[in-house]
Amino acid sequence: MVEHIVLVKWKSTVTAEERQHLLEALQSLKHTIEGIVELHVGHNFSPRSLGFDAGLVVTFVDQKSLEAYGPHPLHQEVAKRLGAAVDELLALDFHPLNG
Repeated sequence: MVEHIVLVKWKSTVTAEERQHLLEALQSLKHTIEGIVELHVGHNFSPRSLGFDAGLVVTFVDQKSLEAYGPHPLHQEVAKRLGAAVDELLALDFHPLNG
C-alpha cells in the first residue's frame, strides 16, 4: 500500500463554490483510476492547519499505481484546474509502516 497526501491553500480569488467543485472533481477520481483503494477529500476545520484549506488522502494498491496516477489523463485534467486555484500545494507519499 501507498498513501498519497495533498494539502492545498486556495487563492483568495477562488469562491467557495469553485472550491467545492474542485474537491468533488478530485473525489470523482476514486472510481475512475485503477489502483485507487480509497480516496478522501475535504475542507479543513482544524486551527492547526498552518493555513492549508483542504486535504486529499489517496490510498493506492502499490507504488506503481501511484506512479500511473500522476500522468493519468483524468488526473491531469483535475490537477490543471486545481493548479490554477491554489497558492500553495504540499504533497507527501509514503509506505505505511504496517503495510
